[in-house]
Amino acid sequence: MAVVDTLATIGLTLLLPPFLVILATVLVLASLGKSLGLRQRYVQFLLKVFEDGNRILVKKFGRERLAQKAGQSSKDTDDEEEEVQSAKVICRDKLILRPLLDKDNNERLDTHDFELGDCLDYIRTGMEAIVDDEVTKRFSAEELTSWNFLTRTNCRYEFISVRLTIFWVVGFILRYFLLLPLRLVILAIGMVIIVVCTYLVGCLPESRMKKRLNSSVSVFCFDFLSGALSLVCTYHNKENVPRRGICVANHTTPIDVLVLACDNTYDMVGQRHGGFLGIFQRALSRASAHIWFERSEAKDRFAVAKRLREHVEDPDKLPILIFPEGTCINNTSVMQFKKGTFEVGGIIYPVAIKYDPRFGDAFWNSSKESMLFYIYMMMTSWAIVCDVWYLPPMTMKKNETSIEFANRVKAEVARQGGLVDLVWDGGLKRSAPKKEWKQQYQQEFSRRLKVQNVDTEKKEEKTE
Repeated sequence: MAVVDTLATIGLTLLLPPFLVILATVLVLASLGKSLGLRQRYVQFLLKVFEDGNRILVKKFGRERLAQKAGQSSKDTDDEEEEVQSAKVICRDKLILRPLLDKDNNERLDTHDFELGDCLDYIRTGMEAIVDDEVTKRFSAEELTSWNFLTRTNCRYEFISVRLTIFWVVGFILRYFLLLPLRLVILAIGMVIIVVCTYLVGCLPESRMKKRLNSSVSVFCFDFLSGALSLVCTYHNKENVPRRGICVANHTTPIDVLVLACDNTYDMVGQRHGGFLGIFQRALSRASAHIWFERSEAKDRFAVAKRLREHVEDPDKLPILIFPEGTCINNTSVMQFKKGTFEVGGIIYPVAIKYDPRFGDAFWNSSKESMLFYIYMMMTSWAIVCDVWYLPPMTMKKNETSIEFANRVKAEVARQGGLVDLVWDGGLKRSAPKKEWKQQYQQEFSRRLKVQNVDTEKKEEKTE
């Protein structure tokens, strides 16, 4: 017992002074709005460590075997595009979402009576979806091609090499005994600052001064809070930063709000939460006109649409931040944008957010993880590193429907972020496919057969 007390005293003596110095430095720099660039240097150092660890793995297993252990079959790991393609279990010629006849093409499809082989394309597509579909894997964490010294990832190599074991042990001590306590203190102080500042700003009468003060306080508070996650974010095309209207972005995690709010001030629209996130939402609502709603309440949806329209039409209001996917996706794709956001009118400011999974997986699987557990996972990761692209503002074209407009905006976000553009609804994360979707497949297939049979009859009449 005496030995344990002695070791604890020595550890506390060694770790407490640097911990207090780092904490004091963070507080002073955050209050002044300054930075020493330590997070960027920290991330660059981690990259070198990861590269060194990957070289050890390649030397131990060889490139091909290492790729197989990571769930891939790539022989040329230097060619990133080939590596991504080889990771696929199935090579689809064309995914049949809604088979269409090319009526504008001069080369007509061969027509014939119904044969059993006519349904083989649909059967093949169904089997491919069962083996490796494009939807459900978007609701789980993205797999890494190399190990990042976190045992929560798909690859675990901590005991195959003495050098890797040393790296992993040192990293474990750093993350849990230095970074985690420091981040918890920053989180606690940051939450207190947000609650106090938003309360004080909320006490002021509506005026331009309140708006400017809210903007300054909001950016300061979120920037301070970002230290709890060692957030390193690079913002591109800042000339397109939203100043009014509606800002839409792909959705990976609640941290998306933190990432964007560190650079600009927004009013927000989102699901009303309880617990830790609920405290955060109520604090923000004191200072500005945020909109929180219950997804299950139909009357809330109509009220939100009305408030959104009023918000957009008011030139004095802040830009309002919306995530049209309606749920968190694992940052490998962009799923269906709900059309309600694009029916309001006004200017849409698209934003693409792309996280680097090597330092920590930012995806929140809300159907399996609580908010507190997710925060714990983020605070014990190496860092949260991401890129944000502000895209040029977009407006609805003449004779363009809200669905077409939403798909056009979604395509731009996916293209800029290097994400897969999917037509599927993110609501499939929690609910089964609608019966109407199955009926659309059946109707399209029957229409296809009907057209083929009609063409066959016409051909026979001409022959007679």
